[in-house]
Amino acid sequence: MKTTIIIGAGLGGLITGILLKQSQPADDVIIYDLNKHPGGFCNAFEKACTYNNEKVKYKFSVPVVTSDFGKGEPFDLFFNYMGVKNIDWKVVEKPFWYYPGDDAPFMFTKTGVKDLIDRTPEAEKKAARKFFEHMRVLYNEVFHKAYVNPTILQAIKMMFTTPTAVKAMLANKTYLKHIQDMGIKTPIIQDLFSITEGFMGVEVEKASAVGELLMIQSFLENSLMQPTNGYTFQTISDNLAERFRALGGKLNLKTKVDKVLFDNKKAIGVSINGETIQADNVIMSVAQDRIESLIDGGEHIGKIKSFLKKTRKIAYPNSDFYSIYLLDKEFVDKNPRLKETTYHIYKKTKGLGGNKWNLFMIAPDELLNDKYYSMTLLYIEHDQKKIDSWMDLRKNDYTKYEEEKEKMAEILIDELAEVEPCFKTQRPLKNLLTMSPASYLQYGSKYPISGLSQGPDNFAMNRMKQQVLDNLFISGGASFSAGVWGAIAGSWQGFVSIYKKVYNTEIGNHDVLYKPGLKNLPKK
Repeated sequence: MKTTIIIGAGLGGLITGILLKQSQPADDVIIYDLNKHPGGFCNAFEKACTYNNEKVKYKFSVPVVTSDFGKGEPFDLFFNYMGVKNIDWKVVEKPFWYYPGDDAPFMFTKTGVKDLIDRTPEAEKKAARKFFEHMRVLYNEVFHKAYVNPTILQAIKMMFTTPTAVKAMLANKTYLKHIQDMGIKTPIIQDLFSITEGFMGVEVEKASAVGELLMIQSFLENSLMQPTNGYTFQTISDNLAERFRALGGKLNLKTKVDKVLFDNKKAIGVSINGETIQADNVIMSVAQDRIESLIDGGEHIGKIKSFLKKTRKIAYPNSDFYSIYLLDKEFVDKNPRLKETTYHIYKKTKGLGGNKWNLFMIAPDELLNDKYYSMTLLYIEHDQKKIDSWMDLRKNDYTKYEEEKEKMAEILIDELAEVEPCFKTQRPLKNLLTMSPASYLQYGSKYPISGLSQGPDNFAMNRMKQQVLDNLFISGGASFSAGVWGAIAGSWQGFVSIYKKVYNTEIGNHDVLYKPGLKNLPKK
């Protein structure tokens, strides 16, 4: 019998725990997380405010769209294999309105590719068609033919079986460079091709082309979706935690792991409040910026030293500033365009101190007390010094920190009013909740959603590997990609790597995602 410790009860940690207990029921699998709820950045909570002497309840949840969760789609099949209840989802028919500065706005839907090509100048239409065909081929090669962490022989084989993927990974371009090299020269069309920039957490000038292309195509392969009928991403986390416990896994919340402990060239367990908890294997299912502080005590080990040397060079992603506002139902009814798409994305060349930026308005959804809606604004902070200043302010002067958050919430509405005229005549009724980059520290990282640097220096051929030492692994988004989708795909790949190394069983699979009927797949 082996003992495995998993650090982090986000989607990655919970899924890895389930897969290990399902495949090796006799093993002891323990998950530690510093939060009081499982789910990591999928944490959702209910809050209440008072307006006009009336109590109004609302929810804070991750306001993201994702794909592959529909009935019979990859993650639905994966959850069924793990014995985990899926939730109710609604298809997002109109995900994005994009407002590129002074040019005409653009709505991105399921037919967005055709619409984009139609809008492209005649001289570039052929290049635009080639761009989307390349993206489709790349996606299908990576997810259904390419080997993850290939051996030398597998890498040679991929040169012939997945040439598009190999070429893209070797080129390792930024997304903007890829767009330009494909023949898209018109600035406004480049902007429209970059509509999902905010979901990478990195500007297109810095984002990995491979990562961006795979994410966009995942939207096109299956329907974009959001939780519905009162469900949230927190519900998914709770369902995963319930299944892990039912399999005999041990979930310890409100427990922070301080360090991974080492002896010679192996991880021997973890330290919690000065106490040593021994383990045969340790798995880190945490955000990228948490990994270094966990393993720097093993820097005397060559593989750890080289790993840390690499990770210290990686630029961190940006961080998010969320503000939630109370809107009057009559105001929303008079301006139905606010609700007709999930995201309104505004691009300005000068804003918030003169910087180029995107402001996301997330559409009002759930009706509160039959009178109100809540609306979310998301501003992506690119300046690392500003991110750190929020951390310092929260630590040194919490009262002023709260005041500055309120000021920022007002500034964001001022900025929104410049691009959405209806807010010039009627501002929101009340600012409900504001979350600065420092608000996410309680979840173990200062980079919400984009816990992974998605630039070329940490993607494609340079991507973090799942295995650090013979018994030390990374499983989840930090070794694959950011967000809900990346955390789930990363946890599957983490498990495949762990199963091969620890249990000497290689699942007959080179698909990135789980597929039913795979060779050597542990029984449900």
